[in-house]
Amino acid sequence: MKQLVFICNALDDVTRLERGIVTDSPAASRKIFLLCRAMKKVGVRPLVLSSGRGRQDGSGRYFDAKVKRVNGLIVVYLPFFHIKIFSELLTLFSSVPILLYLHRKKAINTIVFYNRMIAYLPQLFFAKMLGINTVLDLEDGEIELVTYSLSSIKSHVLRFLYDAFCSGGALLACQALEKSTKLRPTQCCYGVSDIANRTVSWDSSNINVLFGGTVSYDTGAAVLIDAINLLREESSDWSSKISFYITGKGDCLERFKLLEADTRKPKVIVYGRTTDDEYREILSNTHVGLALKPNYGELANTTFPSKVIEFASLGILVVSTDISDVRKVLANGAIYLDIDDPKLLIEKLRWIVENPNASKALSISGMRAVYEICSPERVGARLVNFLFKSPVGGLG
Repeated sequence: MKQLVFICNALDDVTRLERGIVTDSPAASRKIFLLCRAMKKVGVRPLVLSSGRGRQDGSGRYFDAKVKRVNGLIVVYLPFFHIKIFSELLTLFSSVPILLYLHRKKAINTIVFYNRMIAYLPQLFFAKMLGINTVLDLEDGEIELVTYSLSSIKSHVLRFLYDAFCSGGALLACQALEKSTKLRPTQCCYGVSDIANRTVSWDSSNINVLFGGTVSYDTGAAVLIDAINLLREESSDWSSKISFYITGKGDCLERFKLLEADTRKPKVIVYGRTTDDEYREILSNTHVGLALKPNYGELANTTFPSKVIEFASLGILVVSTDISDVRKVLANGAIYLDIDDPKLLIEKLRWIVENPNASKALSISGMRAVYEICSPERVGARLVNFLFKSPVGGLG
């Protein structure tokens, strides 16, 4: 039996709310859980070992370690303490006894580490000593930092340690991240297409456009804000058919709330951080999904906007900046912005409103393109081949 431990900070909604965590990444949790489910489909026994933590609120509340099932996956949550320093120390060392137990039970073949985190170093050193195969899942590359700054030194030390101690190579969120590690071999892993057998209804006279995740300048929020302001100034008939949904959190959320308070069209609805059930409901009413990380910004080639996989899987038409490997995955099944210009975004949105049948066809093309690369069966087979060096069923 191929057995894998995924070390990360993935959280299910119940645990997140119970522990009062507000600084997690829903997209990261979703990707990790879907990857593990894909591997389970092809015969792997995955276990998610989550630090189960977030920013401390100083309340002194303590949450013991626990084991639970999340969508059929076994997830072990480490203890969490809402006091600084003690919380970090607790996370730093509490997982080693669990890994030792799993190793003695011969329940680990491979360990995957989600990004280079200080909190995972004890597990990394432990795995190296016991000769367990270790793989880095590199989702976020380093942005160029000021030389000799504390952040830069920390980044270089972590890179050195993970490159030195990971024995099985690296999974990469996009091809450009290969330059961010010396680990070899590498394998790109964009996520899993969670096909829901759903096609968005384009019969409605209203087009709902979703912008979510990290709502910040770094993810292109300013372009959307400028576009909405321009549309309201023009006050054209076609733009009155658009509604903008804003979900997530970030430094631009308050600016969208100001737009929401203005009753002029196009309408803006700010949901902020939602539960998983609330987010699924929003997705069910969405026609267009935006991924607007700047074309030449710091994040253009240091990560992959995993939301495009989610959108396309659900038949939502993706409008994305032409960054990372998005075009490689979606091919002609998306609309691309090659410059960060609100007027260009407006032009694309107008085309969508005025061409609903063509937009629907494009969204279906995107769904098919994503499924070809990111279906659970294909992703699961590729991961097993890479992580355990053993092909499954001829797929990959």
